Amino acid sequence: MTSPKIVVGVFFGGRSVEHGVSIVTAAQVMQSMDRGRYDIIAIYATERGEYYFVPEFDVKEHPGLPLNPSSFDNFAKTKGRKVLIGTEHGRLVSAMRSTPGIGERISNIEVNVAFSIVHGSHGEDGSLQGVFELADVPYVGPAMVPAAVAMDKIVAKSAFRGLGLPVVDGFWIDRATWQNERGSVTERAAALGWPVFAKPATLGSSIGVSRAEDENSLAFAVDTVLTYDRRCVIESAVSGGLDINCAVMRTPEGIKVSATERPVKDEEVLDYAAKYLRGSKQEGMAAARRVFPADVPDNVAEQIQTIARTAYTELYCRGIARIDFLVEPETWRVYINEINSIPGSMALYFWELEGLPAAQVIDMLIEEAQQAHREKARTTYSISQLR
Repeated sequence: MTSPKIVVGVFFGGRSVEHGVSIVTAAQVMQSMDRGRYDIIAIYATERGEYYFVPEFDVKEHPGLPLNPSSFDNFAKTKGRKVLIGTEHGRLVSAMRSTPGIGERISNIEVNVAFSIVHGSHGEDGSLQGVFELADVPYVGPAMVPAAVAMDKIVAKSAFRGLGLPVVDGFWIDRATWQNERGSVTERAAALGWPVFAKPATLGSSIGVSRAEDENSLAFAVDTVLTYDRRCVIESAVSGGLDINCAVMRTPEGIKVSATERPVKDEEVLDYAAKYLRGSKQEGMAAARRVFPADVPDNVAEQIQTIARTAYTELYCRGIARIDFLVEPETWRVYINEINSIPGSMALYFWELEGLPAAQVIDMLIEEAQQAHREKARTTYSISQLR
């Protein structure tokens, strides 16, 4: 007898400046899913936070992506159906249905596993994971706290330091500090040594990241960051720094760490354009140029993989995480930069380069989500359960 298909709710879009990237990533994931095993419910969140159940789509029909999602927004509103997202047990997604003779009523849409591809704010940061937890639905990727930690560069760097992992020197400020203490902030930045980097604390895709060579460019960089985020991270630049990444995930055999990669960049910063606007826009990071495995000494690659495994394990991540490093080529000193958990990075291309097809990786992620939910069910949440 054939097993029933698993209904997977794929969430994407969202109230984030990474909205368009999320649509591209969701299309990649859904195209890679085994339709013999899964029924897919594509749930799109507009930039205003409205949710729509949308039919199957091809991102090539929306050439403005990822920068301009307006055509996709129009597609969702004209071809899709508005749905409600809730936290009532087992009722994550519901829709208004009209029944002749009865009128309109709210009907539950079954979702066996939730798969969030909402990049950035209100999705990658633990927000949606909290909704999935309250609705008690299995979901792919990290739990709420690991997701929030991974998304927040300030908290993540504190965690890395606590684990004894190497990080670059730096500090953070908020909007009030910048407004009231600009002179002292500039002095602290200068003490790190020019140049420095200014980054939003809780954004990905390199949005808002700037290199500052002096006081004037620092002011512009910080002003830019604080339009995107409430807090700004200011860090030392690594001289001639190489961007080296690897991916980590849990498998039935244990935690697996991929080989390293070196993304090829034309500018000092591996920015949004380099990641998503060069090559095929419909492939995102998978279309970016890279050296794989990275052209670094074997002992450096092994050190990176060891640090990546430690960070992934100690932050109690699930799913795939791409962990980014900076390497100083003169000394081969390694610094952990950030951890990008699902959906910040699906990193399917890492595993494909190692011989694991995307469909198989997605199967493993969904099985892991179901196993995590079964494990959660063993936990007591009510005193009445003990009677």
